[in-house]
Amino acid sequence: MTNNYDQTTAFHYSIYRPSLHFIILKECLEHENICSLGLDVGCGTGQSSIALTRFCNNVVGIEPSKEMLHKAIYHPRIEYKYYNKENFTFPNDYFDVITFAGSLFYAKSQALLNEVVRVSKNSSRIVIYDFELSLDWILEKLNLKRSHHQNSSYDHQIDFNELYDKPIRIKGRFTNNIPLEISLKNLSHLLLSSREHYYLLLKTFGQDNLYNELLKKLYSTFTTATIVINATTFSTVYQNIKKESKY
Repeated sequence: MTNNYDQTTAFHYSIYRPSLHFIILKECLEHENICSLGLDVGCGTGQSSIALTRFCNNVVGIEPSKEMLHKAIYHPRIEYKYYNKENFTFPNDYFDVITFAGSLFYAKSQALLNEVVRVSKNSSRIVIYDFELSLDWILEKLNLKRSHHQNSSYDHQIDFNELYDKPIRIKGRFTNNIPLEISLKNLSHLLLSSREHYYLLLKTFGQDNLYNELLKKLYSTFTTATIVINATTFSTVYQNIKKESKY
């Protein structure tokens, strides 16, 4: 079941992700010049890496899930690599920008921060960002009860706080609310890309034609082909100051 979940979720994840990555990165990097090389840590199926190409000539996306990498979206300026959650396989002072799009919660450690500092250039930017979508009211509309204890520990605002962070300095923190128009088809993909929602919907509709069954339920519940949901975005921007701090 776990492998099936990974493959199914990766598929729906690759089909649709909210178009928020570029909006968030623009706020964090709008005053920066286009740089040479960026690193996207935990790139998933590539949506966040593609957004980063708007600010970097070339991007490396690394991901620990092979299922996600198999579904990664091709882009001529992106190189996708498998990441085993250990040391980065990159030289010192290599990247101009490093981003974590909803991935730091699963990887945060002092060892990771040390590697981030090592492979990023002095004065480079490190951007940690995430977004939270208001979906509970949709589940209520579908008469589905969410287990509130699930995912309760997940922190959308996680950063490198509480680690030895002398080699980096916070340049800014941002929080915004964005109305997001989404089609019911994309909403189905979005719900099925979440572990919590996937198992909840699987229990309700069964495994056979789960996407189609969910889509039929959505069409019978809502009177329009699109709805608007609220997205809350969170981001923290650091600057690498390892020379200044004699790291």
